[in-house]
Amino acid sequence: MAERLRVLVTDTIADSGLDILRSAGDVDLDYRPGLKDEALLQAVAQSDALITRSGTAVTPELVNAGSRLRIIGRAGVGLDNVDVDACTARGILVINAPTANIMSATEHTMAMLLALCRNIPEAHASVKRGEWTRSKFMGTELEKKTLGIIGFGRIGTRLSRRARGFDMHVIAYDPYVADGVFQQHSVERVQLDELLARADVITVHTPLTDETRGMLGPAEIAKMKQGVITLNIARGGIYDEQALADGLNSGKIAGAAVDVYTDEPPGAEHPLLKAKNIVLSPHIGANTIEAQDRVAVETSRMVIDALRGSIFVSAVNLPFEGDAEAAPFISLAERLGSFAAQVINGPVSRAEIELYGVEERLQKILSIAALKGLLSSHVGNVNFVNAEQIAQQRGIGIASSSNPNPRDYANLITFRASSQRDEVCVSGTLFSERSQRVVSVNSFRVEFKPEGHLLYIINKDVPGVVGKVGTLLGDFEINIAEYNLARTATGGKAMGIVTIDSAMRPDAVAALRLHPAVEEVKLVHL
Repeated sequence: MAERLRVLVTDTIADSGLDILRSAGDVDLDYRPGLKDEALLQAVAQSDALITRSGTAVTPELVNAGSRLRIIGRAGVGLDNVDVDACTARGILVINAPTANIMSATEHTMAMLLALCRNIPEAHASVKRGEWTRSKFMGTELEKKTLGIIGFGRIGTRLSRRARGFDMHVIAYDPYVADGVFQQHSVERVQLDELLARADVITVHTPLTDETRGMLGPAEIAKMKQGVITLNIARGGIYDEQALADGLNSGKIAGAAVDVYTDEPPGAEHPLLKAKNIVLSPHIGANTIEAQDRVAVETSRMVIDALRGSIFVSAVNLPFEGDAEAAPFISLAERLGSFAAQVINGPVSRAEIELYGVEERLQKILSIAALKGLLSSHVGNVNFVNAEQIAQQRGIGIASSSNPNPRDYANLITFRASSQRDEVCVSGTLFSERSQRVVSVNSFRVEFKPEGHLLYIINKDVPGVVGKVGTLLGDFEINIAEYNLARTATGGKAMGIVTIDSAMRPDAVAALRLHPAVEEVKLVHL
């Protein structure tokens, strides 16, 4: 009976996500929001996956406490509380839900912009105090204004459609998005300096990276229009907060709306808390019933899928983008690496994968898959997260190349592994029915399915070897499923790849090696 998977949840998530975990037949749910300190470490040590929001700090100590831990699910987008490097070093997959709050963040941006332009927070507070000073709350219309969007991704594109619904002109800056995306959304593409100079309203929708941290500071604010409106509903730290406060207080910036901060919550002396003409909210861009429901559902589903072996999830520390259509190629590359590891003599010092007639975008994922197969035969806890890192730590040089032109077959993957005294070159293809075949090993043109128990035999090309192998396997009650032969030249070297129904005992292998024509015998399991 398969071992059950234990999922620990340490923050409150929507019932819809919990229901998915409870209904999974192979999952035991341990739902303990607020778990802390030693009790948390003990629970993690007994869990295969941890799901958290922002209340649990995923530290190196916590990661190292989880000897079974394979998955960290962050029910949200941000990863400020997760030490991703520590997870990667342990081969732990880190999953988040980057698309679940797209709509809520988009709508919150519009809500903050409208609240700012129409003075809604101050007007509301005034009426609550019993005042009726209409002239005090003179607003600004959005119609005919220019909206500048920095970051034209999933939120930026959706925001552009809503802004055009207000009859705004939209310009955007994003160096990583193709021209066609701007054209598709009828948005003018501009450079950052032009956006700063032209936009009446500027909103940022980028992740916080080394490139974007502090990207809007004093110099950039100086380039903005007098009386510009600015918004940050993305990530704290993109704006230099002191520079933003100075711009508000000087009147250079007419108003700002901010939902995110470099330090959360902001301290009592934070410059934005005392700035003029600003609307602040406590990082609630994703706080809608619908978004939290989607976050819980997406995270729970992906955690279960990942525990069951899928790599086609929203993982932040996979060194490639998962593509379900690539699954047959990924499996083939992994088996080629595993085959090479089991037949090569000596520790591997270099690995290389060559693709022919296979899409170039798969080069990275197939390279990682082959490395995983290569290492898994000799190293524990190797997966798609840490295979490349482990290979580098073991001093294995890694190379890959891609050629769009087919070579002998419609598609071909060639994997080479080298040690100080040996080299193995194995090639495989997918036939039209998507079935895997190895089609060559070193200089031998041989075809076999890379699965199950295999015997790898190198021998002199002389009569009697095949019969001797068959007789010996029969003596040990081992049934032959396939016997595939190849040779370099008559009377030279020959190779046999024998698919057998069960593993061979060491004494049977030793008996094979005693044959005078047999030069090498290896057991391979794929």
